[in-house]
Amino acid sequence: MNVSLYLSSKTWVHRLDGRTKVLTVLGVFVLALCFSHPLYLLGVFGFVMGGLAISRAGANVRKAWMLTALLFCYSVALWPFFVEGLTPVPLLNRLGVTQEGVMVGMGMGLRLLIMLWGGIWLLSTTTVEELAQASQQLGLPSRAGFAFSLAFRWVGMLLGAGVGVVQAQRSRGLDVSTGGLLQRIRKYVPLVVPLIGHALRQTNLLAMALESKGFHPSSRRHFCSTGQLMLPDYAVICVMVVLVGVSGWLRWIGVGVLDIRF
Repeated sequence: MNVSLYLSSKTWVHRLDGRTKVLTVLGVFVLALCFSHPLYLLGVFGFVMGGLAISRAGANVRKAWMLTALLFCYSVALWPFFVEGLTPVPLLNRLGVTQEGVMVGMGMGLRLLIMLWGGIWLLSTTTVEELAQASQQLGLPSRAGFAFSLAFRWVGMLLGAGVGVVQAQRSRGLDVSTGGLLQRIRKYVPLVVPLIGHALRQTNLLAMALESKGFHPSSRRHFCSTGQLMLPDYAVICVMVVLVGVSGWLRWIGVGVLDIRF
């Protein structure tokens, strides 16, 4: 079983070139780093959610909603204790929590969400082959591009192997969904051994397959479909360049930036 986040759909986002999608996600990351005020970051987050909606990636959003909610809550809860401010929060002023610290926590949480959802958007609309091709066309060295694409491929394979191991153990009577937290952790320990064995076996098979095909890490890879930048690709890239430029200028003049003091 191979667990992949890619969702096959006939949207215009899926038809974009891989380079366009990679550059768009990098631009979204830059937008997230340009601002620290939660209101401005909320606009960037809305932009990402709009892209997910257009790409029909709701299935992957539902898979990761618990993780994103926990990340945001942890950020809002922890950052106020490390940031100084002037306006105390009622009922929490004895703990040193200020409104400025809460604003910073919300901003950092939104940054994490933007980067996480941006990565989900990329993986939902781009295959591993497209990522490998785009990385090479953007000038990434062959070794780095191969490691980049192989990492995404191995994540799906290991997740699929983990799901298969859990299902096999359940068929033998091991119920990993009952009991307290410590009991569940103990039940998952025996599952690690077959998962490690599967990973080592797959690594050996991959090495033999690469050697049999004469693979060399420094050689340039060739693809059956080279891909071309079309009018929608240039339009999306131009929009991202404008957004990044305007955001960088706003950052330069201090708009959307909170004064953080630790």
